[in-house]
Amino acid sequence: MSSEKKKETGKEKKEKHEWNERAKEIWLAGLGALSAVEEEGSKLFRTLVDRGASYEKKRKEQLDELWDEVSERYEKTGSKINESFDKTEERIEKNFKSIISGLGIPTRREIEELSNKVDALNKKLDSMKEKEGSSARTSQKSGGKSDGGKK
Repeated sequence: MSSEKKKETGKEKKEKHEWNERAKEIWLAGLGALSAVEEEGSKLFRTLVDRGASYEKKRKEQLDELWDEVSERYEKTGSKINESFDKTEERIEKNFKSIISGLGIPTRREIEELSNKVDALNKKLDSMKEKEGSSARTSQKSGGKSDGGKK
C-alpha cells in the first residue's frame, strides 16, 4: 500500500503542478486582456472622441440650416401677416368712412374747411363794418346824412 500511496502522491504532485500552470496561464491571460483593454481602450476612446466631434459638427450644420429655414419662414409669415393687417386696417377705415359719410356726419377735414370759410366770412364782415362805419363818420362830418351804405 505504501507504493500505491507514493504513486498517488506523485500523481497529485503532477496534477498540482498542472493546476498551478493553468492558474498561472489564466492569470497571465487576464493580465493580457487588461493590457489589451488599456491599449485598445485608449485607441477606442480616441476614435470615439473623433467620431463625436464629427457628429457634433454635422448636427450643428443641420441645426444651423434648420434655424435658417425657420427664420426665413418666420420672416415671410410675419411679412404676410403685416400685409394682411394693413389691408384689413385699410378696409375697416374705408368702411368706417363710408358709414360716417352715409350718416351725414362731416369729416374732420370738412369741419376744418367749413371753419376756415366761416373765419374768412367773419373777416369780410368785419372789414365791411369798418368801411361802413368809416363812411358814416365821414358823411356826418361833412354834414350829410348817411344812407347806411345804400344808394
